[in-house]
Amino acid sequence: MGHRDVLGWRPAGPRRRRPAASGRDAARAGRRDLPPPSRERPGGRRSARASRRQRRRGSPPASPDRAHGPGTLVPVSDTLLRETLLAPGHAAVAALRRNGTRVVFGLNGDHVLRLYDGLADTPEITHITVKHENNAALAAEAYGRLTGEPGVVVVTAGPGALNSITGVAGAFASGAPVVHVTGAVPSTAYLETFHGVDTPDFTERMFAQVVKRSTRVLGPNALVPAIDDAFHLARTGRPGPVHVEMTRDLLESDARIALGAPRVRGTSSASADLDALAARIAAARRPMIVAGKGAWYPVVSRALVAFAEALVAPVAQTWEGHGAFPTVHPLSLGPYRLMGSHPGVEAALSACDLVIGVGIRPGIEAHATLRAAADDRLLILDAADEPVAGDPWFADIETLAATLRALVNRVAASPLAHEAREMCQTARAAFARGLEIELKRHAATRPWHIGLALQGLDARLDADTIVTSDVSNVKLWAPLVVRAFGPSSHLQSGSWGTMGYALPAAIGAAMARPGAKVVALAGDTSFLMSSSDLVTIAQAKLPIVLGIHRDGRIGMIDYMQRQAGRTPYAVEIGDVDLVRMAEACGIPGIPVREPAEIGPAWDRALAADGPVLIEFQAGHDFPRPSVPRFVQQGAHLP
Repeated sequence: MGHRDVLGWRPAGPRRRRPAASGRDAARAGRRDLPPPSRERPGGRRSARASRRQRRRGSPPASPDRAHGPGTLVPVSDTLLRETLLAPGHAAVAALRRNGTRVVFGLNGDHVLRLYDGLADTPEITHITVKHENNAALAAEAYGRLTGEPGVVVVTAGPGALNSITGVAGAFASGAPVVHVTGAVPSTAYLETFHGVDTPDFTERMFAQVVKRSTRVLGPNALVPAIDDAFHLARTGRPGPVHVEMTRDLLESDARIALGAPRVRGTSSASADLDALAARIAAARRPMIVAGKGAWYPVVSRALVAFAEALVAPVAQTWEGHGAFPTVHPLSLGPYRLMGSHPGVEAALSACDLVIGVGIRPGIEAHATLRAAADDRLLILDAADEPVAGDPWFADIETLAATLRALVNRVAASPLAHEAREMCQTARAAFARGLEIELKRHAATRPWHIGLALQGLDARLDADTIVTSDVSNVKLWAPLVVRAFGPSSHLQSGSWGTMGYALPAAIGAAMARPGAKVVALAGDTSFLMSSSDLVTIAQAKLPIVLGIHRDGRIGMIDYMQRQAGRTPYAVEIGDVDLVRMAEACGIPGIPVREPAEIGPAWDRALAADGPVLIEFQAGHDFPRPSVPRFVQQGAHLP
């Protein structure tokens, strides 16, 4: 649960009636599609363009002590910009930019029009206009996970803000750095005001449950510090989302704000004694590593690989830590508690004399089961907001990564290194053979198994391709069939389990890694939940391949009901032609009716410059994947 802050002042005096809503709360088509301001509007886009023309002609910039209206955020020196007086919306955007923001995912609305004035006059920031606010939050989560820098969301007050709360909660669950900026009703709002309810600060209170801190900004002096603090908090400790809402009367006020100098932060620290850590690890003859969600961050993952190689220790991965350690690496042992643990992982846990849990958060299920299995043999290395009794403390993921890198030079290969390599090779081979047997068993079945489509993708993947997978039957199979070359290879929703995740996450991934090929995998139900942003993908011409399993039902729930001996109920979603739907948005669609069509469809889609949708018309009534079953099947073959 996060903290709540109310910053600034509350105006005294009687409540004033607000003007009627402007009717401009509809979604915009992007920053450059906003209608131009009127000629009479001071400081509008016209004046900003005029200023740029003046500068090109050699005219000096406006005096820094002059109060600037909207549209006059000029590219001047850092010192000058700190002293320039800006309208609240422009000051907020300047603070976003100062904190490294390059991309904003959002949807315009009348409570944030002044913020969007600032975005319109800041070409250094690219705005992606989503068609539903939750997709903005999900895209920002993926962006934050891939870059290590906060993904930024800007949406309007009330329903706009709450539409995005599911995605924000997902970022909290996955430990993704996100700065969530929204409008808010005026500080003196009447009951039942537009985009409000009876309690003016209800959105700030609601977000407090799913963010590291929820802040309601009421006064101009608190605006820039609130944004600076949000970025700092989102990055430090266990990364996560921070909510900042700005009241409409503040954004539309005549206040002028100087950006000021960035606040100096203390350097990151850790309570870990490096010598003691190295000594404990070096004393182990048979160490192993379990990588969790907190090891997924690219900077930690790279350090983890180097550490495991120096120690020659086998590495297992939790469900949410999938990809933190490459599944193709020779020291990859297998999944821990993902559709059942790999038997080789369970055997290693019993035999090892030290279990190093990297990125395992105390209090989660994986931590509890590891503690029960390993007891005092368990060593947890994880970034946290506050020290945890009995474990070394790392104040942020950079400190955790730096410690792992430092340990590389302080540890040596374990005495049983050769045995560890052989154990990992045997475990991976048995799993791969068992999975192949499982999919071949269903190759002639009609409707056919969706795992065949994933197998076709895996054969064509390289280390630069990013895969996002949704909550569906596809998601159950994807982490097992599709190889992970590192944390950027595969993004999934994790414990929050947000349906509709893959498509907006693919948008975030495409913006985080320009030019990279992104593949979004989803069932038809999950896809339909976020499909409003098909047109966003088309507008931006993002290189995203959408691989959608079309079976016309909520397949996971259908399976659960059948397993419980019930007749499936309320699981049919209707017959939707996804190819025609994609084509209506300007995206080529490829129907795949038979397994023989899988390979050519992937080849065509992956070779395309822009987006493509593949509709896999596969079945759903198959046994769920089981890692122990696959390993048992594969272990009986040479």
